[in-house]
Amino acid sequence: MPLYELGLVLTPDLEDQAREAFLGELKQLLAGHGASIVKEDVWGKRTLAYPIRHKREGYYLFWQFEGPGSAVAPLEYKLRLSDEVLRYLTLNLDRELRRARKMAAYRAAQQAAKAAAGAAAASEAQAPERETTGEVGEEG
Repeated sequence: MPLYELGLVLTPDLEDQAREAFLGELKQLLAGHGASIVKEDVWGKRTLAYPIRHKREGYYLFWQFEGPGSAVAPLEYKLRLSDEVLRYLTLNLDRELRRARKMAAYRAAQQAAKAAAGAAAASEAQAPERETTGEVGEEG
C-alpha cells in the first residue's frame, strides 16, 4: 500500500478533549478504509505565517499513514467540511520519494561526469609533452 503524509493545521481554540475526539474520528475513518497510521508527529501550537480565518496561531499535526488511495478522498472530504481545520495537505510519499531518488541519481550522475571530466583534464595537464628531436639515424 502507498505511504501518505497528512499535514493538519487545526484551530487553536479547541479544547484538548474536543481535539482528541476529532482526531479519533479521523483515525476511525482511516481504519474503516483499511489504512493504518505509521507515524504521528505533533508540533503543537505555533504562530502562523499569516492570519487564516482571523486566527494567528494554529495547532500543527502530521501523520504518515499507509493505505489504499480510496482512503484519501473521504478523509479530505471530512477535513474540507470541518470547522476545526484551518489547512490540510495530503502527499503521496511514494511518488515524492520516487521523485527524490530520481533527482539524487541524476545529481550523482552529473557529479560523476563532472569529476571524470576534471580528472581527464588534470591528467592531460600533468602529462609532459614528448619532445621530438630532429635527429635521424645515420645510414652507413
